[in-house]
Amino acid sequence: VTGAEFANRIIEQAKRFGVELLSAQNVKRVGNDEEAHFVATDSGHIYRSNAVLIATGSTYKLLGVPGEEDFVGAGVHFCATCDGPFYKGREVAVIGGGNSAVEEAAFLTRFSPRVKILVRGSELSASKVAADKAKDSPAIEVSYNTEVAEFKGKNNRLETVVVKNRKTGETEEIQPAGVFVFVGLSPNSEPFKDIVKVDAQGFIMTGIDFQTSTEGIFAAGDVRAGSTKQLVSAAGEGAAAALAIREHLRGHDARTLEAALVGSTAKG
Repeated sequence: VTGAEFANRIIEQAKRFGVELLSAQNVKRVGNDEEAHFVATDSGHIYRSNAVLIATGSTYKLLGVPGEEDFVGAGVHFCATCDGPFYKGREVAVIGGGNSAVEEAAFLTRFSPRVKILVRGSELSASKVAADKAKDSPAIEVSYNTEVAEFKGKNNRLETVVVKNRKTGETEEIQPAGVFVFVGLSPNSEPFKDIVKVDAQGFIMTGIDFQTSTEGIFAAGDVRAGSTKQLVSAAGEGAAAALAIREHLRGHDARTLEAALVGSTAKG
């Protein structure tokens, strides 16, 4: 089963349960209104509900250097698992010094005979276990105090990476077959910062029940602080959050019924 086929099956299953799917919607804001939550889109529509689940994920951070966006998917990548096999038998470079960069570099050695890690600082910021594993690997070379200045290529394909030594200021050109960038993630949480608490990096903070600082608003997946940023984990969080929302709605219905009964008694 391909990824596209699996996604279509999920969509069809949701439709069988009566889920309404609205495509091409850009959410501008989530808030509270008339004792309920609302989701406002840039098309001018407002949708109200008793619970909201935020699962907008995160975006890989770019280096912001010339040529980078020109070669995304054509030599510049952000997923070793997805694109590493395309570079079997060829040398590649990894940009970053954290756990993700080091762990992905180790993974790439399954396909590449030589993996060069380019680190801006004077040492790896990854955990000692991960860093030691990289340093001990004969297939991994670590270049410290090195930052990427530019990506260059021809015919929509990366050919050269211009790197700069941050201590000496000297530049040189290297020619890896592919480059994998792991310099962090940016959460897609901007529309929600007025209604929920976020951490210093902008990831949404939740309790163990995936509920945010605002009752009835939940978050799951890569946009949530403390998530593992893995597909399987994100799917699991989504399922767990759905169960938590079901319990929340049961409590909400009970409170609504109680209020209605109190109002009826008062009128009598």
